[in-house]
Amino acid sequence: MDHPTNEQSGNEKKYWVTPGEGDATLGEFVSTPAKPQDKAEGIASHDGLGSSERRDFLKLMGASFALMGTAACTRSSVEKIIPYVNKPEEVTPGIANWYASSCTECEAGCGILVKTREARPIKFEGNPKHAASQGGLCARGQASVLNLYDPDRLQAPLAPGRKNLASGTSWEDLDSKVVDKIRAARGKTRILMGETSSPSAWKAVTDFTSQLGAGVPVVWEPQGLDELLNAQDAAYGTRVAPRLRFDRANYVLSFGADFLGNWLNPVAFGKDFSKRKKLGAIASKKAEPLRFVAIESMLTLTGSNADRRLRVNSGGEVRAALAIAHELIVNQSKTRYSSDSSVRALLEAHSVSTVSKDLGIDASALKKVANELWADRGKSIVVGAGHGLKGAAGNALEVVVALLNSALENEGNTVDGTTTPFERRTNFEALTKLIRDMKAGAVDVLVISGVNPAYGLPKNAGFEEALAKVGTVVYVGTKFDETARLSDYVAAASHALEAWGDAEAQRDLFSIQQPTIRPLYNTRSFEETLMAWAKKLGMSGALVTSPTWHEFVKSNWKNTIYSNFSISAPFALFWESLLREGVFDGVAAKGSRELGTSRARSFDTSSLRSVAEWTAKNGGVTSEMTLVLYPKIGMYDGRSANNGWLQELPDPISKITWDNYAALSVATAKKLGVVEGDVLRLKTSSGELHVPAHVQPGVHDQVVALAVGYGRIGSGRVSENVGVNAYILASANAETLDLSGIPVTIEKTSKREKLAATQMHHRLEGRPIVREADYPEYVSNPKAGNPDGHPLVTLWQEHKYPGYRWGMAIDLSSCTGCGACVIGCQSENNIPVVGKKFVETGREMHWIRIDRYYNGSDDNPETVHQPMLCQHCENAPCETVCPVLATMHDDEGLNQQVYNRCVGTRYCANNCPYKVRRFNWFTFTEVAKPLHLAYNPDLTVRTRGIMEKCTFCMQRIRDGKDRAKDLGTTVVDGQVQTACQQSCPSDAIVFGNVNDKNSRIAKINADPRGYHVLEELNVKPSVTYLTKIRNKNA
Repeated sequence: MDHPTNEQSGNEKKYWVTPGEGDATLGEFVSTPAKPQDKAEGIASHDGLGSSERRDFLKLMGASFALMGTAACTRSSVEKIIPYVNKPEEVTPGIANWYASSCTECEAGCGILVKTREARPIKFEGNPKHAASQGGLCARGQASVLNLYDPDRLQAPLAPGRKNLASGTSWEDLDSKVVDKIRAARGKTRILMGETSSPSAWKAVTDFTSQLGAGVPVVWEPQGLDELLNAQDAAYGTRVAPRLRFDRANYVLSFGADFLGNWLNPVAFGKDFSKRKKLGAIASKKAEPLRFVAIESMLTLTGSNADRRLRVNSGGEVRAALAIAHELIVNQSKTRYSSDSSVRALLEAHSVSTVSKDLGIDASALKKVANELWADRGKSIVVGAGHGLKGAAGNALEVVVALLNSALENEGNTVDGTTTPFERRTNFEALTKLIRDMKAGAVDVLVISGVNPAYGLPKNAGFEEALAKVGTVVYVGTKFDETARLSDYVAAASHALEAWGDAEAQRDLFSIQQPTIRPLYNTRSFEETLMAWAKKLGMSGALVTSPTWHEFVKSNWKNTIYSNFSISAPFALFWESLLREGVFDGVAAKGSRELGTSRARSFDTSSLRSVAEWTAKNGGVTSEMTLVLYPKIGMYDGRSANNGWLQELPDPISKITWDNYAALSVATAKKLGVVEGDVLRLKTSSGELHVPAHVQPGVHDQVVALAVGYGRIGSGRVSENVGVNAYILASANAETLDLSGIPVTIEKTSKREKLAATQMHHRLEGRPIVREADYPEYVSNPKAGNPDGHPLVTLWQEHKYPGYRWGMAIDLSSCTGCGACVIGCQSENNIPVVGKKFVETGREMHWIRIDRYYNGSDDNPETVHQPMLCQHCENAPCETVCPVLATMHDDEGLNQQVYNRCVGTRYCANNCPYKVRRFNWFTFTEVAKPLHLAYNPDLTVRTRGIMEKCTFCMQRIRDGKDRAKDLGTTVVDGQVQTACQQSCPSDAIVFGNVNDKNSRIAKINADPRGYHVLEELNVKPSVTYLTKIRNKNA
């Protein structure tokens, strides 16, 4: 990523020539034959002219002009071209093909559409026909296409023999030796795997283990849903994650769950949540927008979108939930549980007055929440802490949350645990039992797939010690990472785009996963590996009778899904439709997609005993500092740490890239004498780490927050030496993995480390860049918070747009700041990764950024997110200062950047008031192969020395116009979507033809909430923002 200068590299390039040297150059040009073009990827080769400096190109062109008179009659050399005599019927060079598939970056199972060019996958987009994700896709999902081309992927099976050496082997040798070990193990083979939403994969694994007598596979994720599943099992007898119907809710109370960020199914939740925040959509129903209250220990992305927020210490969420339950059940006797003596006995000691005093929050705030919940009973949702409270405290909180949802009659209404819940299998207790069996010598062969326990478990979990006592360890993965280095054999796994599969996002909502490219290397999927072993072991069933994994998946669909839903169409037609649409909605097929078919489950009050046990140990007032380990939006648990797009995606709250850090409150930092970038020594009972400090508003004074997913070993060159492994500080016991509420000591060291942040100023200082109002103000005056400005006049002649006039609108009430638009734009527009060094100096290249601003006290500020991109101004200040007309206005309202004209003066960037232009300081686009295959050939890969910025996805506009022209019509509203608009899980962005008075963009532009950023400059932006409306009712 760091590109040396010419002097550093030792290549003394000269960008001028003497006359004599010019003659030599001319002679060389005449005598050198043209090089054959032997690449058919459809993008510029980095070995030829594509990587030349622009001045070299000009020098070459000068020589060519000199030759025109003498070489005009010279026969040119023969060059190779793409033959495509036997091209696939469905492939047309230059035209994209789209395939429906399933995202496997996490277990949410979102439906996706994969864009391919000449059989090369280049972009993921959400499948609008998927009933859960509804066309949205998160940042990690979109970035996962880059993992396919990761140059550090395993390319063949290995036999390291636990020697930390990547020794190669063949599949035949690996299969033979592993099968011999499994035979000798006589049923003492176990499988440890990560969470999967694939019904076919689960059937294959369970068929394999059942025939071995190896028991049920152990499923575990370091950021799994153990606490929620344990509580649901105890409270209702069903170990599922209920579907939360935010689209039906009037009121949401969250105790820290980052459901808009990375918890459970953030895309589906974001879609439903935003529907209840869109003022235009709910106005027709004469309803108020959803009111959202968050109670949490650190500022999460979801908490930053709250209408009101309360700050508590780690574990204080449990006591706050108990206080609200006490107010409803004991103090006001308003629920059916008010007569239950066991419930009252538990709640008796947790009155609002007592708890609020212990937590240091206003008692009236908790009472207000209780009253509001009761007013919206049956139409509210109470959500737990998600990743924010792991371990025993999380178990206790989720039980109290279940009690509240049942008491408020949300169960069966907005909380669906019977019709469309999320099926999950993660179980930390099963993992600890497996570790005990390993230590006892009861496991001879251990197969690990889809999870990295050597990285994600603290030392006191005893996994590595237990692993040493297992005879043979086989790891199935894509990297020679922490667990692979402790294994005897490593079965190199394929990327999801190279293999068949499926997903069940919610109960009875299925999607197919189909390969879009042949395996790039000598790899195979986990299921294909199991099938190879099953055949050698002489097993029976579909694992053996199916000739391929594709046939296994197809057979499983025919024997289960197709037959269970009594589909009348022949299976061949059903399968063809599935491959085309990508989704089968069994819930809709049964007529139960609407929530009215769900039923309320009965809450078991005996589950409250675990809450009583926790409060007996942890109910007192404490002043000690505690550590919270949390997953970032981009890095999550570290599985895609080698993905440069995600490493450089700014954290939506801190705006920091390329590192994890210890986030402290402003008051705590001041107390400890800590400033931004000071290196701290964090020590827990499990270990210690040195981490740079980040001073973060909104964090509780007794909490230090540290992101997991960094400090990887063997993940690849991008993730090497980036951050620290925070799991080292976690604590494990027989029942729970504690990632929060961990006692920690903090010591300031003498070292400092600069953090690479993309935003340095965090408050508006009274400037109307973001405009806000409260909902009652909006009801009385739709222009609330958006006053009329002074009339503006211009010296410039108005542009005329006889045809199309493109514009964009962004609803700040809908935008959650998740960053999906940033990655969508990066993937679509070939935006390079620059690395930490250049982000530190402000040279990041993102065409769209999300500015985050605070308002109010540093202890508990209000937060707003504002996407910022090129505004495509009518009176564009960049256009008037460019000396070579490289930036110009076209006849459809677009501010264009002509790369071939740009000479890099950077006058345009200096004159842009929005600071959205990016300059290529170095050859950032020269990447390790095969990463170059991810480039989109529909637009230029820019080189060093030119300016670039948002184009409103001009290539998509051109494609839409071409398709409309073929049909003999004009572009229909919604036919052209920018990459940021298409990817947005909250539907906050609208794009279209302003001249079409019936278009959404034209109607939004007439909305009283609409305004332009810095409109007083009279640059007349084409991007309209809608004021942020909060429903605080404070």
